[in-house]
Amino acid sequence: MVAAIKRVPGIVYVLVALIMGFGWFIPGFFTVSNFLSVIRQGSVLAVVSLGATLAILSRGVNLSLGGVMSLAGVVTGVLMHRGWSIMAAILVGMATATAAGWLTGIVIAGAGIAPFVVTLGMMSVGEGLALVISGGASVPGFSNAFQVLGQGYLLRVPIPFWIAVMAFLIVHFILRDTQLGVSIYAVGGNEDAASLSGVDVRRCKLQIYLIGGILAGVAGVVLASRMNSAHPSGGMGFEFDAIAATVVGGTPMSGGRGGVVGTMVGAAIISIMRNGLNMLGLPTPWQMTIIGMIIIGSIALDALKSNR
Repeated sequence: MVAAIKRVPGIVYVLVALIMGFGWFIPGFFTVSNFLSVIRQGSVLAVVSLGATLAILSRGVNLSLGGVMSLAGVVTGVLMHRGWSIMAAILVGMATATAAGWLTGIVIAGAGIAPFVVTLGMMSVGEGLALVISGGASVPGFSNAFQVLGQGYLLRVPIPFWIAVMAFLIVHFILRDTQLGVSIYAVGGNEDAASLSGVDVRRCKLQIYLIGGILAGVAGVVLASRMNSAHPSGGMGFEFDAIAATVVGGTPMSGGRGGVVGTMVGAAIISIMRNGLNMLGLPTPWQMTIIGMIIIGSIALDALKSNR
């Protein structure tokens, strides 16, 4: 029994402690409606966090995720308002996000520019195009059929949860059972050594940011459905929460180790923390401060472990 307890990652205890703590201080925390709300919010974060994890595992970073989310949601929403079918609008929105991820990967892999610079630029491009396409205003009021994607249920569980599970299984399979997964860990561990051992580093990086764009597109469409509105800044801030979920989940910024299982727990921690702080009435700036401190603390803790 003791041995089994020791094998449980410390992050799981943090998650349990967080739930019990908020449940103790917030009367309405342990309710079905609040629980379902956390699942919907956390599922969107979980999907986009998978993209952040792939980049960080390769010793990169993807700051474009939030901007691409906004762009995908706005494109989908505008097309539906213009009379396009739901499926066609979603496909074009997803294609736009995929193209953004592909372009980001091409510049990073082909030109050798630092991921931080390229993805920061793509974040601005995504948000800027979303503003242009939407005319600077939100795109509200979608059909009930589209809202089901973000607000509906399957087996009494919110559909966004199943979407997040599917995305997790696919990315987990890529990392564990494909050559791309081996390459990602190799590039993150030592890019030069990976190249000398035959890894196509450029192709690996291109695929990482391409997948990141696809995941951001999925998250953006689901978010628009859940909110029944596509806003040009709807994805703003998700990239930082995704990085926080990844780092808190045990994937260090130095890359080469970690994985998406911890990221899912990290996403749950960030989502529950935001939900609890909202219920406590804590202003958004303070929430951002706390999330930032968590990121810094997680990185510092990992650095201390590495130096031992």
